[in-house]
Amino acid sequence: MTNNPIYCAIDTSSIDDAEKIINEIAPHIGGIKLGLEFFTSCGIKGIEKIAKSGLPLFIDFKLYDIPNTVKKSLQNILSYNPTYTTLHVSGGSRMLKECVDLKRELNSNTNLIGVTMLTSFDNDAINEIGINGTVDKNVDNLSVLALECGMDGIVCSPMEIRKVKETFGSKLKVVVPGIRNQTDNNNDQKRTLSAKKAIEFGADIIVVGRPITSADSPGKAAEIFYQSIK
Repeated sequence: MTNNPIYCAIDTSSIDDAEKIINEIAPHIGGIKLGLEFFTSCGIKGIEKIAKSGLPLFIDFKLYDIPNTVKKSLQNILSYNPTYTTLHVSGGSRMLKECVDLKRELNSNTNLIGVTMLTSFDNDAINEIGINGTVDKNVDNLSVLALECGMDGIVCSPMEIRKVKETFGSKLKVVVPGIRNQTDNNNDQKRTLSAKKAIEFGADIIVVGRPITSADSPGKAAEIFYQSIK
């Protein structure tokens, strides 16, 4: 393995805490993922500060709105040249295609990644909000839509990696949260797997958050994850 596929989710409301963690884990990770918790506290200046670490950046806002709003929001995100950013596939084909067109117009190298089913969902949870069928079936359908619209990849849980890779091969990058080691607490994630298994199943990028950032020694925890997939 030449590139480290581990992106650490820095879900903190403190820029100082974020920088401290990043300094500890930097030798053992491939990039940093920043989401809404970080952004709503630290804002644009926080993103700019973390970008100076030199690590690849994954800006994970899971955009979902009317096409015009998402497109304008994406334009702002692309100005930071993240390696990855996310849109909800369930926003529909018009939203996705307008975003893909914008990326091409701007000659951006950012990978547009489509969120399928959140890893906090199981079949009961999606049925509760009126989504028919199983999680697996919805991941299949949304992955097809992502490919048809020109997206670079999708987000799915570890449970769906093999099926997505068998169906789409290298046509879609697979980004996988919900990564836990055997001794880790699943927290609010319902569909989890070890880092080693996720890579074996074909994940291109794995996202690890609390098992690293909440550890007594984030640096050591990150090293253990990295060693487990080498």
